[in-house]
Amino acid sequence: MTTGARGRLARVPFIVYELFAHPSHGTVAFAFTTLEKLVEALGESQPWVATSIGPLSEGVREQGVGVLLDPRVVPGQHNWQPDDAAAYAQEVR
Repeated sequence: MTTGARGRLARVPFIVYELFAHPSHGTVAFAFTTLEKLVEALGESQPWVATSIGPLSEGVREQGVGVLLDPRVVPGQHNWQPDDAAAYAQEVR
């Protein structure tokens, strides 16, 4: 548990990166140049965060993971459905 300056429990902001298995690049984090490309590839329910590619690459490199920019994904195979995103939001609160 983390405590704040007053000794009370404190929330620590964090970002969770979803990793994907890629047939030729191993384990990767996907990055997209536009929100439209993300939605086209992963669906409307995919959680996302806006960041520059530098911090993303640095964050996952420590785990031996690369970043794949604007990847091609098999159409219609979305990881997240609307109920999944809502359940995840409740879990991390």
